[in-house]
Parts: sequence; structure tokens; C-alpha cells
Amino acid sequence: MLKKLAAISLTAGALVLIAPAVASAAPSGSDSYSEPPRVSVDQPIIDTCEASTVSFGAGYFLPSEKVGVSVSGLDAGDSSVSGNTAAADGSLVVSYRPPSDGQGSYALTFDGSRSYTATITVSQGSDAAASCDHDPAVAAGTELPLTGGGLELALTGGSVSPWVLGGGAAAVAAGGALVAVGVARRKRA
Repeated sequence: MLKKLAAISLTAGALVLIAPAVASAAPSGSDSYSEPPRVSVDQPIIDTCEASTVSFGAGYFLPSEKVGVSVSGLDAGDSSVSGNTAAADGSLVVSYRPPSDGQGSYALTFDGSRSYTATITVSQGSDAAASCDHDPAVAAGTELPLTGGGLELALTGGSVSPWVLGGGAAAVAAGGALVAVGVARRKRA
């Protein structure tokens, strides 16, 4: 009876600890795992005088889809956004320039066949708004190569709960204690 209980406890503990790794595992060099279209923000933290580009990979939006882009943050109405029509392959490149007196976080919300929100933080760095030598219009966006190579997993925002890890560790410790008690009993008998 004690052996069965120890075996069940160890198996349950191993499953609790291994399950998150198995759930997020992708075979290397295989196309059997669906690759999500990629999204990248070239500069998530910029100065007032700089621009940032948000790039969506092929297939993120429908071909030639008009994507609604809205900006929220301090004086967001004075910021500039360019490029809201997806390419023939469903990719999209959007350039963003904050307002001349902008600072803090700005949320760029994209509403189309899929939704996405990119956060860009604007700091008052070495270039003050008065020393910006540019037209407040958005700089021409260019296609940036998407970062990363090979097979990547989707960023879902999920993480392993410390409760799950603690529960698994407790189950393994309890199973180990049961095995130790069983060995000690056998030696005495």
C-alpha cells in the first residue's frame, strides 16, 4: 500500500513539474507547430524627437485590410501615425511619432481582423522638444526585418504559477518522504 502511494505521489509530482514544459514545447526544425504571425516594436522607448515603428508579420491582418489605429496618452491627438493599410500578404508597418511635448506611455491600439496594443514610452531625453529639427510628420516607415530566427512560440502573456511549482515540489517531497519511510521500515524488519 505504501509503495503504491509513494509511486502515485512521485508520478503526480513529476507530472505537475513537467506539464508546463510539455505544453510549451515545440519540435525543433518542424513545421508541425503553427507559427503565429510576429509583431515587433523597433524602439519601445524613445525620446520626444524620435519615431518608432511597429511591424506586423505576414498574415497578421487580411490582405489589403484597412486597420484602425488609435493612440492614447498625454496629448495623443498631436501625435502622428502613418501606415494603416495592410500589404497584400497581410503584413503592416506603422510609424509613430509622439507629440512635441509628449512624455509617458502611449498605447497604440490596432483594430482589424485581429487586435493588438503596442505600448511606446516617451522620455524627455537629451533632445528637448524645442530642439527637435524635424517636421512633426511621421518619418517614412521602412520594412524592418522581423527579429528572431527559426521556430518561435507565441507570446501569450501566460506564465507558470508559483502555486503550481510549489504544489509540485511539495508532492515530490511528500513522495520522497514516503519512500524514505518505507526503506527505513524495511531495514528495521
